[in-house]
Amino acid sequence: MKIDSKTKIYGILGHPLEHTASPAIHNAAFRELGLNAIYLVFDVKPTVFQDAVKGLKALNVGGFNVTIPYKERILQMMAQLDLSAQKAGAVNTVKVEKGSFVGYNTDLTGFITPILELDLKPCEYTSLILGAGGAAKACVRALIDAGCEEIIVLNRSKERAIALAEQHSYLNLKVGHLNGQSLKEALSKAKIVVNATPVGMYPNDDESIIPKALLRRDHIVYDLVYRPVQTKLIREAKEVGATTICGYKMLLEQAAESFRIWTGLKPPKEAMLEALKRELGVKCEG
Repeated sequence: MKIDSKTKIYGILGHPLEHTASPAIHNAAFRELGLNAIYLVFDVKPTVFQDAVKGLKALNVGGFNVTIPYKERILQMMAQLDLSAQKAGAVNTVKVEKGSFVGYNTDLTGFITPILELDLKPCEYTSLILGAGGAAKACVRALIDAGCEEIIVLNRSKERAIALAEQHSYLNLKVGHLNGQSLKEALSKAKIVVNATPVGMYPNDDESIIPKALLRRDHIVYDLVYRPVQTKLIREAKEVGATTICGYKMLLEQAAESFRIWTGLKPPKEAMLEALKRELGVKCEG
């Protein structure tokens, strides 16, 4: 592609970002539709976070994604929050409109779409979310919107889990400290099980947040980690006969929604998926 003074800049802001697949997805979409745009990686350390965000505004970027550890921290820098970001209490997509930042959260759509594609009705099941960060917040909100009435949130920092529950005080969220006993009890009740932590992410892909012995055939196991595609949790869930959802599906869906927000165009999802497959170096399944 030709890069010139009219090339629109987009990107992803987070730290660390050595293994993000987002550039491959979005640049494939720009090429497919012939747009003069490019998607870059902004790996920003926490000490210079605010300066970096201000710099993006000065550069007049078209928009950017936000990932770990900034989805909540960036809230205070938004001029306006879309309803999706208000619901989630976190921002993963920023659009620049007339020099101001508007925050969105496409993780809600990205998370729930693969569940609904399985023809599941979350309102009929208890869901367990492991983690209480920005991604977990989006998962909780998406499940609430889908009618799920019983959600359990376990996190290694109980205080953070409690803070998430207070955000949804009108709902009877059950929160607790993530340990062996609480995990065993929660898994005995839950049907939908979501790993919203980085456990199992490359290069620590020999780790799983759930012991295989606690997994059941009737579980629907959803791991938001997408590199590797087949995490240890997903592999072991398949071995016991559970239904699995790999994190790349959420990545694709949230990226497509971000693309739509930035450009106003229908995202070329087939081209985006093919680019994602090439980037991950495997056939995406599960």
